[in-house]
Amino acid sequence: MKLIINADDFGFTRAINYGIIDAHNLGVLTSTTLMVTMPAFEHAVELSKKTPMLGIGLHLNLTLVKPLTNGATLVNEDGELIKPKFITPEYPYNEEEVYQEFKAQYHRFTEFMKKKPSHLDSHLFSTDIYPAVTSAAKRLAEEIGIPLRNHDTKGFEHVEFMWEKPLEIPYGAYDNLDYIYDNAASILCYDYVEIMTHPGYLDTFILENSTFSTPRANELESLISPRMRQFLNENNVELISYHDIPKK
Repeated sequence: MKLIINADDFGFTRAINYGIIDAHNLGVLTSTTLMVTMPAFEHAVELSKKTPMLGIGLHLNLTLVKPLTNGATLVNEDGELIKPKFITPEYPYNEEEVYQEFKAQYHRFTEFMKKKPSHLDSHLFSTDIYPAVTSAAKRLAEEIGIPLRNHDTKGFEHVEFMWEKPLEIPYGAYDNLDYIYDNAASILCYDYVEIMTHPGYLDTFILENSTFSTPRANELESLISPRMRQFLNENNVELISYHDIPKK
């Protein structure tokens, strides 16, 4: 089987950026997704120039800092993007406003990266939770001809999306990637799989602003551990990125 190991949140902070690059250079990470609206975005772009084999997609963001566009349904009274904990899945996002924001983020990606992203996914699963956001992301993915995580994009082979929730693992049961070993039969039975990870080093911004902090360092250790490399080799896993997903 063929496996994509993706790191979300490239561009979030410099510490996370360095952790993602180390997970690729020293470990088994093959892919990451870039947040173009976050403070360490340009730092991530510079680091990416030294890692040509790392697939880089776009991490669509509707939940942190301010948008690039002026959609009224995207923001709170302070003009900042709305965190999911403050709204329900029924929140009435305007699909056209979401699409225009995603398109602006895509154009910022191509402006700095000088290429299309390998694929699209989203911060805090917005493209899976909100129907209007799902539709907007699918529209953009099919327009530019790239895959969208956890949703089949016209013309591409299916990629099974894996992390703890699809495997019915309770949140917090693992603080690293050991669940991969314990659930190998359920993960490696597909032709193409993406495993979502969040490796990174920790800095004060992450410690003060993210509920997901220490596990990032633990996941980084998992990705660079000899045990992970040995596990993949023993199971005849071929590591790829979304660039390698064949068209139908």
